[in-house]
Amino acid sequence: MKGNFIDGIRFAWKPLPKTEGDFLFLDTDYGKIRTLDTKEKKPVVINVPDGPNSIEHQLPLIRELSKKFRVVCFEYPGIGFSYPTSKFDYSYKHGAELLKQVMDLLDIPNAILLFSCSNGFYAIKAVSYYPDRFKHIFLSQTPSIISMNAWTDINIPTPLKIPIVGQIFNSVSSKKLAQIWYGKALPKDSVQKQEFIKTSHKCLDHNGCFCLSSLVQGLLAEKSTTLNLTDVSATLVWGAKDFSHRKTDKNTIKNHIKNCEIIEFGNCGHFPELEDTKSFVQLIKERTQ
Repeated sequence: MKGNFIDGIRFAWKPLPKTEGDFLFLDTDYGKIRTLDTKEKKPVVINVPDGPNSIEHQLPLIRELSKKFRVVCFEYPGIGFSYPTSKFDYSYKHGAELLKQVMDLLDIPNAILLFSCSNGFYAIKAVSYYPDRFKHIFLSQTPSIISMNAWTDINIPTPLKIPIVGQIFNSVSSKKLAQIWYGKALPKDSVQKQEFIKTSHKCLDHNGCFCLSSLVQGLLAEKSTTLNLTDVSATLVWGAKDFSHRKTDKNTIKNHIKNCEIIEFGNCGHFPELEDTKSFVQLIKERTQ
């Protein structure tokens, strides 16, 4: 039994926030997807937040990237203000198809991807489906599927893995889960931690979503899936001070992308693209010239 329909019921009645500036909502097969598009005539970088982050967490990264790139940042269903529907089951297939739909709706023929953690599997699946649409994949904190399953066993509370029970538990504890997560994900001495928490809580206080349970259950259903890319340019950036991944072998990403370049950011945690944005953006420039 799937439990993600609970999230659909929870958010069906909530009004979407008004859009202004570069924000818009895209009508897709999987619901209305909240998106930011800087719209410049430049090479395109597509980025997605890793929940409980929302687009607001990504704004400094977007500003830095937009000096050289057109930046499209969108929230997958169940994150921020992309409200979940039962049509999106968090599978790699749906994640890949939604990425392509966003690109088609915004008339983007090809792009550079900047995805992190489990979203990285959506990126890999999309490239396997549509290899001509992507120039380079930049990943952060994305190991192999097997390693991610082991990470889930350690870091995700058992109730969240149980359909319906998990969604109900998630619904009453989203803010607490977010706060606990940042404590694990960021370095113990991080000066950014409180700002991450504040931004996340503001989103949740204004009817934003963090449907961790449905995401976890959807990804667990993919635990035996095979992902294998050969002719692709890929870079994995690994934050060495991510306590949640202290037992994870970053090199296992090569189970899926054999020739993936791996670079460690020694002073970063789970979000190297947000914790050391200038270095990450410089790396993107160097690898895509």
